[in-house]
Amino acid sequence: MTDADATAVRPGQVRGLRFAALLVGLGLLLTAAPVVAASPRSTDSDETAALRLLEDAARASRALTYSGTKYVAAWRPGGTSTSLVEVRHDPRGGLVMTASPTAARAADDDAMVLAAASLDRALLAVLGDVFALSIAGTGRCTGRDADVVEARRPTGTVAGRFWIDRDSRLLLRREVYDDAGHRVRSSAFLDLEMTPGSPVVTASAERRIGRDNGSPVDEQRLEQLRAQGWHAPTDLPGGFVLFEARSRAHGDDDEVLHLAYTDGLSTTSLFVQRGELGSEPPEGFVGRAVGDRPVWVHDGAPERMIWAGGERVWTLVSDAPDGATAAALQALPHDDLPDDGLRARLARGLSRLGSWLNPFA
Repeated sequence: MTDADATAVRPGQVRGLRFAALLVGLGLLLTAAPVVAASPRSTDSDETAALRLLEDAARASRALTYSGTKYVAAWRPGGTSTSLVEVRHDPRGGLVMTASPTAARAADDDAMVLAAASLDRALLAVLGDVFALSIAGTGRCTGRDADVVEARRPTGTVAGRFWIDRDSRLLLRREVYDDAGHRVRSSAFLDLEMTPGSPVVTASAERRIGRDNGSPVDEQRLEQLRAQGWHAPTDLPGGFVLFEARSRAHGDDDEVLHLAYTDGLSTTSLFVQRGELGSEPPEGFVGRAVGDRPVWVHDGAPERMIWAGGERVWTLVSDAPDGATAAALQALPHDDLPDDGLRARLARGLSRLGSWLNPFA
């Protein structure tokens, strides 16, 4: 996983009135309209200045030492999920997160995937291409003054907002909206503690957090895989572009290809492997039709879908709005569900995909 934000409340210490106060604050944040005041600095409200602020926030999330409590919320047709996540970060030790002990285990995992989403250079490069960026005004989050960066679709509708701390340049709050203007994902610090003496954020202060998500696949190898029958599109509907490909072996003859796509606000990961898909879904999944496609779905945020197509088994993991995931599904190979059972080796492979859910790690 990766980092973008943080605060100082240990889940084991969140008790009684303290925990109640955090939940009240969470409720206010979830129900209140976004606080965006008109900015008097019109000369700063251009795309270059907005992108510069986001780049500063990306560096701050990796360079500064901070801790805090973060709320994470996602809205899906099946309901709303909310969680509190303790976040601690320092440049040497990286990011450490713990979900509230009151949440279910699966909800913990989902919440931490979303809480860990960071501003990444690859993400920002796509964000500026897909959306129109501007400094929309000012706001406050966890008692701090913030500049609010807004991303708008070509139609003019708001797709996302970022609250960036004026002092530290840390990302305090992020919201994503669907085409109809409804919030589909939100995260923010409820409280935040910065360690005194944190370095001034500059390009040289950035430190990349490492990860072990398999072996990188370059363009030449990707073309070879395509020639061998692997479907690896360069883009998906809705402005999602392929920014990274990785592979990992599961056994002697079992390779999983990970294709990571982003529109700059959301990410969609595709995991592709040879195999057969039976009529019995994995644990936690249910059969459902998405458009005219039968798939197995695991409700939650991020959303997970499994299906068979082109002699491959596909797993989609996405925090994008439902319309985007449905469009991606329609654009990918798809077979009818077979009659035989699910392969055991496929089930083992699926259980290992948890560490791959966030490509910006």
